[in-house]
Amino acid sequence: MGEFVAVLGVLFVIGVPMLALATRFALRPLIRDLIEARGPRAQDRETIERLVHRVAQLEHEAIERDRRLDELADAELFRRQLEDPTKGGRPQDST
Repeated sequence: MGEFVAVLGVLFVIGVPMLALATRFALRPLIRDLIEARGPRAQDRETIERLVHRVAQLEHEAIERDRRLDELADAELFRRQLEDPTKGGRPQDST
């Protein structure tokens, strides 16, 4: 009976902590990979939201810039028509 207690003592003193460490180091990467596979992390979602917002802002700025360029082109045509109404705003031929 004394040998059995000694074997159990060694098993619990050395075996259980070794098994716990081995399990921790073996399961930790697996659990981390499973968590990452479930979806983007909060930080990644925030980055994606910021990028979506920035792209929408850039699209809005591009549309606004196009509108302003159209207004400037119309204003230039109007100015030319005021200067010489017979030409109808067409550029002069250099021939």
